[in-house]
Amino acid sequence: MEQQEQRTSVRLVVVDPDLEAQCDRVEEHLLAPLAESVGGASGHALFADGLAVFTRVRELLTDAVAQGPKVWSPNGRWEHEGLRIVELPTEDTDLLYALLRELSGLLVAPPDLPDPWGVVATVRGTVLTPEKTAVGLVGALARVLSLVDLTPDADTATLFAAIEAGGGEDVRLSYAQDEAWQRLAHRLTMLLTESAPLHRFLY
Repeated sequence: MEQQEQRTSVRLVVVDPDLEAQCDRVEEHLLAPLAESVGGASGHALFADGLAVFTRVRELLTDAVAQGPKVWSPNGRWEHEGLRIVELPTEDTDLLYALLRELSGLLVAPPDLPDPWGVVATVRGTVLTPEKTAVGLVGALARVLSLVDLTPDADTATLFAAIEAGGGEDVRLSYAQDEAWQRLAHRLTMLLTESAPLHRFLY
């Protein structure tokens, strides 16, 4: 049987410590316990697969940072940390979105929700507990997905074009391109923390 070619999507992503911290939180406190709690329960492969897919996406982001190219401010003194073009499998992001929808549904589902395999009870009792701030953990997964699958706009298009024009070499932004970065930095940090992105502007 002919193997189906994996579909990928090219994205502009900022892989910096803020995103990595959110990824650590999601992996350690949500996806790893989730995979452990459901095991191989029938009908819940989505829960079990989430951790493996999330780990694979993180590895692709790490590889993109290591490979470069680096992007610098107009004066060439400051790197815009982690600004990369990344190619991600669409089936991976689709699975993570499906997992997010499922977990969001569990947060608001009635207590008498049918649960023939006991998986819902297990997840609620071990992962999505009030003590572990379930809403915050699921929200962190949503923020990570919003950042690795950022909706394109004029600023992302400007920066994407600048990186591509470099042909794999490090890029020094023009002042107009750097203004696009400043706007993108503010947008990203509001998605992550709802606070002012001062560390991205101090240079």
